[in-house]
Amino acid sequence: MRAVNAGLDPDAIARAADLLARARYAVVLAGAGMSKESGIPTFRGEGGLWTRFGEPPMNQYESFATDPRRWWQRRLEEAQQPNEFGSALEAARPNPGHVALAELEALGVVRHLITQNVDDLHRQAGQRSITEIHGNRHWMRCTSCGARWPRETIAIDAERLPPLCVEANCRGVVKSDTVMFGEPIPFDALRTCELETARTDLFLTIGTSAVVYPAAQYPIDAWRRGVPLIEVNPEETPLSPIATAVIRAASGAALPRLVEEVRVRRAGGNGSAR
Repeated sequence: MRAVNAGLDPDAIARAADLLARARYAVVLAGAGMSKESGIPTFRGEGGLWTRFGEPPMNQYESFATDPRRWWQRRLEEAQQPNEFGSALEAARPNPGHVALAELEALGVVRHLITQNVDDLHRQAGQRSITEIHGNRHWMRCTSCGARWPRETIAIDAERLPPLCVEANCRGVVKSDTVMFGEPIPFDALRTCELETARTDLFLTIGTSAVVYPAAQYPIDAWRRGVPLIEVNPEETPLSPIATAVIRAASGAALPRLVEEVRVRRAGGNGSAR
């Protein structure tokens, strides 16, 4: 497979659009680059939060499991003093890349999205078939049965912490849905990602550094069974050498253009990217 390294290059767009228009079951892995385009700071790399302030404790989940009441007390205290990341998350809105990706799903091209992002922007843009592998900051999750709910549906009583599961015959401890350091990714999420990867006939990665596992493994697994890989990323990644088409651009520029070209091809046209 030959990688095409170009920015918003007509040939790269045309190659990717051809692949998308022919695909019957495209699966997407979206990373922090898409969130960055909506004003959310990244963790790693130049200017990243961890680069500037250091990485958070690696035993977050152990601390929660040891004393969930105290963890919840600290969470409520911190909510009164928003930090840079929290403020950016609250202010963020879906960008053109999020919207275009949801349009590709509506066209029947993209069948499932795996995202490493916790910001809820894909859902807000209209994405429906989605696995949030690292959770969603707007949701809550039971640590026993795995049930998930939008956070506004769970009443948090500061006098009765931690909150408990409301599902019948459970009463497990509830935590935020985001996956903490040291916390296993929920089995159901991993299983769904594996099943979707096994079904795909085209894999598209967008804005991911492709260095965080297990997410980075899914496009590799698809490629190993001969599935074409499209990469949309301003920066080179470990996936670049094996990609069939590489678009060196941000998702907000590349994805709306891809939607236009896929529509032309689905309508029977020759495409205008060239």
